[in-house]
Amino acid sequence: MAKRALAVFVLAAGIGVLRGADCTRTSVGKTPLNDLGEGRYEGEQGGLYPGGSNARPASHDEDLDRVGRVKLLDADGNPDPHSGRIVLLSIGMSNTTQEFQVFKQRADADRSKNARVIIVDGAQGGQDAATIADPDAPYWDTVDQKLLQAGVTPLQVESVWLKEARARPTEPFPEDARLLQEDLRSIVRIVKSRYPNTRSVYMSSRTYGGYATTELNPEPYAYQSGFSVKWLVQDQLDGRADVNFDPARGEVLAPWLSWAAYLWADGLTPRSDGLVWRCEDFQDDGTHPSPSGRDKVADMLLGFFKSDPTTVPWFVDCDPSSPGVFGAPPEVRELRASRTVGESVELSWDSLDPVAGAATLYDVLRGTISELRADGGFARAECLAASLPDTPFADSEPGPANDGFWYLVRGRNTCGEGTYGDGSGSPDPRQPLDAGSVACP
Repeated sequence: MAKRALAVFVLAAGIGVLRGADCTRTSVGKTPLNDLGEGRYEGEQGGLYPGGSNARPASHDEDLDRVGRVKLLDADGNPDPHSGRIVLLSIGMSNTTQEFQVFKQRADADRSKNARVIIVDGAQGGQDAATIADPDAPYWDTVDQKLLQAGVTPLQVESVWLKEARARPTEPFPEDARLLQEDLRSIVRIVKSRYPNTRSVYMSSRTYGGYATTELNPEPYAYQSGFSVKWLVQDQLDGRADVNFDPARGEVLAPWLSWAAYLWADGLTPRSDGLVWRCEDFQDDGTHPSPSGRDKVADMLLGFFKSDPTTVPWFVDCDPSSPGVFGAPPEVRELRASRTVGESVELSWDSLDPVAGAATLYDVLRGTISELRADGGFARAECLAASLPDTPFADSEPGPANDGFWYLVRGRNTCGEGTYGDGSGSPDPRQPLDAGSVACP
């Protein structure tokens, strides 16, 4: 008799834990960060980026292109334009894996996605931010196993989607958001340590938590987690050493950081872009996404990776009909000139093939330094070589007496022509070159 009573008690307790979502809480009266702008929440400015802005600073994008271009890599992390891969990895908790699995299905079925991008879901249920902020957490070994199962290695991970929260927070704002911020800081540093070729981490905060009926991560903590992401990105923009990504500024301890899709909206109150969260977008606990909720996040995430200027060059295949091309060539970097034994000038540069595809070709312009000084531009440039298959190139012509040559190189492929670079003038004297004057056949 006693055993029967105990069984009934446990069942009743279970029913209490699994009660349905509170569908009456259709709003909590908070303004999404992307709509808050320069406004304030508990004294803290809105916007996804500093100054209440939702636009990532252009200088941050330029820094990423300078130090962290995504490339096709082999299993040892070496550039490989022919059979290399680019791994996009998710890091996070139960919501993250549920949403990312749908994203992966849709992205892999999207004909515009670069087939060389391998999407791996490293997120796992029950793994909150505080848990995986420990570099020795078993979580990380499981991520490595998932990479192995996908046929890729940790050295091929180059981009990450990170979405995390702290389980059962109780602290007042901003302490709760600061604690999550520090967990996220630890996580991105672990990512860089374990996956050293990671160029970028794109972060999202929680979806709406107003329907939640558990203490796992309800409002206002779901909303306030957006400040954790905002502040961590701002730390990097402000040059904090513990999240430095630029070798020119010191030891590299973290990847480049950015917002991905911002997911929070105030229940049924439409965001400026129309986003709402309905009760049916969540499971019975009001916290985890239902199939419709997963679809929403997956659509927003896919839209982000297909449109953001820092992801389009490697995530989207600009010419699916050409197996040797997947991205338009960016600016050639690290152009070098050296004298050889035979007095030729050997030009070399960082190949764009792992960045844009092995079918990328190169054009070389040349002119004299005296003409460059006299003209203040490149009007008398000549096309020295066209359609080179790759670096290097030797110029065997002796330099003019009491003068010297200058050189510029650009890449081009079926997706477009690259640039000969940006000068310091305004207007830029290289713009006519990019426009085809002087032309290489």
